[in-house]
Amino acid sequence: MKISVTGNCQTKALSWYIQQLNNTWDVKWVCPEFWMTEWGKDPTFEGKPINLITDIKKGVERFQDSDYIIYQHLSEGISKNFTEIKLKKYGTKSKLTSISSFYYEPDDLEQKYLKGMIERAEKFNIDIPAHKIIEKHGSKIGIRTFNHPKVFYFLELVREICKRNGWEYYNNEQYNQYLEDAYPFG
Repeated sequence: MKISVTGNCQTKALSWYIQQLNNTWDVKWVCPEFWMTEWGKDPTFEGKPINLITDIKKGVERFQDSDYIIYQHLSEGISKNFTEIKLKKYGTKSKLTSISSFYYEPDDLEQKYLKGMIERAEKFNIDIPAHKIIEKHGSKIGIRTFNHPKVFYFLELVREICKRNGWEYYNNEQYNQYLEDAYPFG
């Protein structure tokens, strides 16, 4: 099974978590143009190996050949080649799942980041919106910085992706080990 993931650094880490669901799956993170910098091209992320594609043509081919595409909505300023419209065009035989770009500051009384995520989730009709995970789990959602959620968020995002796609989720031992490892942002 070929699974392709694209978006910001959150999706680079997410691709690692998805790979851990089944080591026979072919999971790759496709780097959008905006992030083709040192961190985007690095085949590791926060110490973990990441299968990645940093060539636009190979990225397009990968999406055309994917069974599943998991993505964040990217503006043309971030990626002219991997916007939702383009991904739907490439992935005509793929099951597509959109996820939020996480921006959250739990201590912000005005909740400007949370409100922004809610607005974008409604505007783009996001399949798995981050604010729903935050609403469901409350204070368990920790952050390193406003755009770097801690491990619990990633585990719950993977759980929602698994539910949506009919995939088997981690067992309790794996789940607890990932919580303890705290990859990638604590």
